[in-house]
Amino acid sequence: DRDIQRITKYCQVIRVIAHTQVKLVGLGQKKAHVMEIQVNGGSTKDKVEFARKMFEKPVPVAGVFKKDEMIDVIGVTKGKGYEGVTTRWGVSRLPRKTHRGLRKVACIGSWHPARVSYT
Repeated sequence: DRDIQRITKYCQVIRVIAHTQVKLVGLGQKKAHVMEIQVNGGSTKDKVEFARKMFEKPVPVAGVFKKDEMIDVIGVTKGKGYEGVTTRWGVSRLPRKTHRGLRKVACIGSWHPARVSYT
């Protein structure tokens, strides 16, 4: 309780740590997604009270967002490292007896017109 009073007095930004309930979704995944969510709106005391009220309770989507509400989303892609053209662009492999490797690009068009035509 003392920590809650200190948070209310000294903090401006209130964030809660939440996780998904993977067993309710029915996917093959077993590990829950853990995320940090910022609580916005009202004074710091209102934010802390909202976070305490929702503590260890399921939070439905309709309880957080309204219908047709615009939200900001940040996404980071999974890194694949240094990929060759076969994996990166999906070009077909060359025949088995190809000299100097078969996961390369061979001919991508004729000499003239001197550009790669769009298909």
